[in-house]
Amino acid sequence: MFPLAERNDILAAANAARVYLRHYARGSYHVPREHLLQLPVNRMLFPLLLPKGRPSTIRDRKQTLVMRPDKFYFIPAFHEAEVQLNDDLRFLSIQSNLEVFPGTELFSGCGDMLELSSPAELPLLLELFDAPEEKRIFAALKCKGAVLSLLLSLLELYPEEAFRTPLSLRHYPELMEFLRQNGDATTRVSDLAAISHESREGFTRRFSAATGITPKQLIGRFLMSRALELLNGNGSLKEIAAELNFSSEFAFSRFFKTQMGEAPSHWRLRNARF
Repeated sequence: MFPLAERNDILAAANAARVYLRHYARGSYHVPREHLLQLPVNRMLFPLLLPKGRPSTIRDRKQTLVMRPDKFYFIPAFHEAEVQLNDDLRFLSIQSNLEVFPGTELFSGCGDMLELSSPAELPLLLELFDAPEEKRIFAALKCKGAVLSLLLSLLELYPEEAFRTPLSLRHYPELMEFLRQNGDATTRVSDLAAISHESREGFTRRFSAATGITPKQLIGRFLMSRALELLNGNGSLKEIAAELNFSSEFAFSRFFKTQMGEAPSHWRLRNARF
């Protein structure tokens, strides 16, 4: 008889991980951006019908990709890229986060956008988009599962070094728990330094060297994750700003626009159109 071996470490890591769907839209719309932009979400674009006229492109500092309907395009979170779409392009758009710890995006260190063949999950994602009201819950679960499956397949296309930053944060459980419980617009780097029993300057140097991001960036990412989650609810912008401890609705809108390239009201309206 063999002794029962348990992998509670894997259970704990699995239960800490989360997949968030931030945007799920089909159709066509005008994309006004004309500059490189970092977004805190993973972007997936699936061209469905390519119109005549101006091509639709995705550009970063390394390459420009001309979109084709037999392909799909992936832009990892926090990767600087520009999306320019023909106003008549019909496409499916999904934005998501895969967090290994709360507020910690797994793809945040990936430095390349991808052009790949249309995945096996696309027909299901299109079918689920038209799910009737009475089947919404099961459609949502299937959609989340399909997106997770697709994200996991993309992990294999990046080198292990690309995941150093998010995985290194496992060495800071007290900081992560503090941000999960208390992180808001009033959180300062000095708060994290105090938890680590270090000076602000010393903590910033050590943390940045170990993780590849600054403590200020970490706080901002937690805050943005919470903001996106709250915007999917029914609270007003004023209520969300108060929930996150911003000094005003204007201050929250300014923070959001800096992160997402558009005002939270525009982001919420655009997502509600589909």
